[in-house]
Amino acid sequence: MSPPQITNVETSHEPHVIPTEPSSSSIRRWDRDWLQQLLLKHAHNHPNMPQDLREKALAPMVDASDLPFRLLARRYNTSLCFTPMIHARMFLEKEGYRNKFWSPSGLPAEDRPLVAQFCGNDKDVMLHAMKFLEGQVDAVDINCGCPQTIAKRGGYGAFLLEEDNGDLIVDIVRHLAKHMNIPVCVKVRILPSGIEDSLVLYKRLVDAGAAMLTIHGRTRLQNKTYTGAANWDHIRAVVDSLGDRVPIIANGGIANMDDVRRCFEYCGADGVMSSESILEYPPLFTETNVLSCNYKRTGPGRLQIAEDYLKLCEKYPPDKGGQGSGMKCIRAHLHRFLHADLQTHTEVRDAVVKTFKMEAAWNVVNMIKAHHEKNGHITTDEQLSWYVRHLADAERHGPERNFDEKKCSTEDEEDSCCMGRDMFGPVCADADEGDY
Repeated sequence: MSPPQITNVETSHEPHVIPTEPSSSSIRRWDRDWLQQLLLKHAHNHPNMPQDLREKALAPMVDASDLPFRLLARRYNTSLCFTPMIHARMFLEKEGYRNKFWSPSGLPAEDRPLVAQFCGNDKDVMLHAMKFLEGQVDAVDINCGCPQTIAKRGGYGAFLLEEDNGDLIVDIVRHLAKHMNIPVCVKVRILPSGIEDSLVLYKRLVDAGAAMLTIHGRTRLQNKTYTGAANWDHIRAVVDSLGDRVPIIANGGIANMDDVRRCFEYCGADGVMSSESILEYPPLFTETNVLSCNYKRTGPGRLQIAEDYLKLCEKYPPDKGGQGSGMKCIRAHLHRFLHADLQTHTEVRDAVVKTFKMEAAWNVVNMIKAHHEKNGHITTDEQLSWYVRHLADAERHGPERNFDEKKCSTEDEEDSCCMGRDMFGPVCADADEGDY
C-alpha cells in the first residue's frame, strides 16, 4: 500500500478532508484513516502484527523507550512505538545529545512505524528539530503530558497546555502543521480545571492541524500513590467529541489484554498506549496473565525477557543512536524486568546498582537464573510486580480515585516522559534508587 496521502484543504475535495476556515487554508490535513494506512504500510516487517488495525502503542519514555526495548516490544504485538522525549533545542545545539538520539545510518527497518516525540515551547526551534528527522520517522509528537518540575521550569510538557490559556501550544501546532510533511500529533493530559475546558482546548489543537491526540486520562496533579485510576470517561468524551476527525489513543490503566479490550469497548479509541506495565513485561499485548488463561503467564518469563533485551543492546547500544543513556538505561530496564526477584535477593539488587558494563549486566541475569533453578521457579506463576508497586490499593478502572490535590507535588510526579533521570538534567529520581 502506498504511504498515507496528505491533502491541502484549499484545493482538495476528497471526502476525508476536513473543512477549515480560510485563515488556516495552508494547514495540511490528513485522512482520518492515516494511522490505519500507516499500520498496513509496515505490516510486512511485523508478521505477528494484530490484524484489527487498532494501535497498541509503546509510550514515549526517557531512558525507557530506547531502540532495543522498542524492538523487543514489537516482537509481542506492539504496533506503534514512540521515541523517548527529545528536547528540541538540545537536539539542535548539542552534537553529543543528538548522536545519542539518532545514528547517522538511521534506524533498522523493523523499527517502524515510529513517532518521534519532542518537547519545547519555541515553534521555530521545534520545527527545525523535527525537520531533521522528517524523512526517517512516520510522524512527530509534541509532549504536553510531562508533569515534572523541570517541565514547569522549561515551559513544556503538561504546563504548555495552560500557558497563555492554550494560545501558545495552539500556535505551535499550527506552525508545525503548516510546514511538516508528516503528521503532527500531540500527547496531552486532562487539564486540572476539568474535562470541559480540556475538550475546548483539544478542539483548538485539532483545528490548528493536530493529526492525532493521545489522551492520558489523568491531570498533571496525579502522581504515584495519588495517581488513582485513569479516567476512561474523560477519554471517551474526547472520542465522542473529536474521534470523527482524528485518531484518538487512550493512555492509562492498561495492565494486560483484558484491559486493552475493556478500554476499546468503553472508550471507542483508535488505539491504546502503555507505559509502566509494558516496561516490566513487554509481551503485555499478548494473551498472557488474562482471565482466559486463569491469569497464568503463558508468554516468556521475566528472565528470558531480560536476556533478550541484553542481546538487543549488544547489537544496538542505547547510547549510540538508540535513544538511551548507556548502562544507566540498561540498569533501569533490568530493575523493572526483575523487580519481583530483587525484592528477596538483595545481593542481586546490589549487583544491578553496580552494573556499569555489559558483563556485569549478564552477571545479574545469571545470578537470577541460578536462584530460579535452585528454587524451582515456575514461570507460569509470574505476575506484575514493579508496575503495581504504587497501585496495590487502587482500582484501575472507572471513575478517578479520590485524592488530595494539595498533597500532589510535581516534585515527585512520575510520567512516561521521565522514567528515571532525564538525559538533559536532574529531572526524576534515578531508577537505580527505586523501589526494589
